[in-house]
Amino acid sequence: MEDGSTHSHAKVPEPGAELTALLAECRAAGLRRTRLLERVLRVLQAREQPVSIGELLAARGIAGACDPATLYRLLQRLEEKGLVRRIGLHERAAHYALRRAHHHDYVVCRDCGDIELLEMDCPVEKLEREVGRRTGFQKVYHELQFYGVCPDCGGKGAAGGISRFK
Repeated sequence: MEDGSTHSHAKVPEPGAELTALLAECRAAGLRRTRLLERVLRVLQAREQPVSIGELLAARGIAGACDPATLYRLLQRLEEKGLVRRIGLHERAAHYALRRAHHHDYVVCRDCGDIELLEMDCPVEKLEREVGRRTGFQKVYHELQFYGVCPDCGGKGAAGGISRFK
């Protein structure tokens, strides 16, 4: 986008090219290229949905390669450098997803912590561009998370326009 916004619904790059770009971003952010870093990026890249620390620890190539504290510290560094987004309630298990040029917005269940992808146009993108225009900020982005009680916890049927991730 011409306004420098990081959110668009542009074509997703090829997996090899995206991994190369991610590793270059990590290097530019001062992170050392390690086997664990590369494996974590591969898992996050391969999934559109957010991934929990437990899922990462069980993933092929990561299982048995590190302890939970090491993985958590790496995810914290990736989040601090703006490469990974933490999603979920703070008192529940966090999920992680790559920050990509095309963003996703989520709704999080306050009861069970499940995260659902909102499969609808983002209502904030126009506001994001306006914020950049009015303030002069560049590369303006947002993270939109809604909180509520999911159909399973609330006893109602599945809602439309969402994809659930446990």
